[in-house]
Amino acid sequence: MSAIVSLIRRPRRAGGVVSLLAVLALAGPSLLLAMAAGWIGHGWLIGERAPRAFDGFQQVRAKTIQTQLDQVQGPYIVVMGDSHAERLFLPSLCGLPVVNAGLSGATMSDILDLAGKITPPRRAQAVLISVGTNDIWVKRAPETGEAESRFRKSLHALKRLLAGWSGRRALIAIPPVAGREEASYPRAAAARYSAMLAQSCEPESCLYLDLFGEAADIRERRSPFSDGVHLRDYARFVRERETQICRGLGIPAGG
Repeated sequence: MSAIVSLIRRPRRAGGVVSLLAVLALAGPSLLLAMAAGWIGHGWLIGERAPRAFDGFQQVRAKTIQTQLDQVQGPYIVVMGDSHAERLFLPSLCGLPVVNAGLSGATMSDILDLAGKITPPRRAQAVLISVGTNDIWVKRAPETGEAESRFRKSLHALKRLLAGWSGRRALIAIPPVAGREEASYPRAAAARYSAMLAQSCEPESCLYLDLFGEAADIRERRSPFSDGVHLRDYARFVRERETQICRGLGIPAGG
């Protein structure tokens, strides 16, 4: 490294021009070693993940959700979860304004992390949660005990955290996907992880429902799926069962 410093301080000249290539030739291996040492120091080469673009998106999304929560007036409802939640256009439910706290690409642990970054200004009338699709993606090995344990632990921790948000919550079964996507999001895994959601739902303060399940049986000219994984019209299914949802949450249909 001292040779590099010497070259930088007293650069050799070739025809009056600094030989930058000589500096880079010497510095290259040293810089790579220094960068590798930094990565190892952060744990990125020994098991922990490097920062993802998703982390930045999550931070921005958390700030957006917080700002919307700070603006809502009176009683309100929160919809939380992955892209199924974020894509749900639902200005109101049970006569109350809805704050969309969805986070596309999120797993159960990501939603737990997101919820920990947000502070509701006051308790919501209810929190609706739709999450699990990204947990059952085959590349995350959803059939393993480790994956199931991680999901269950995050679900339990989220339940405790959201108790401070509202006295009522609704857990929505993992939505179906189009047939061509079932290899990536196995139906058996969806049923198994949805069962964990149902088991965590205590009758006195929680409603479990398979809100989007009928999408798989719709035989219309236009597919209910926009891309094989997401639905074209989430609000349709909510509106069709709004009375049931409001009654199950103990909220009058008119707020």
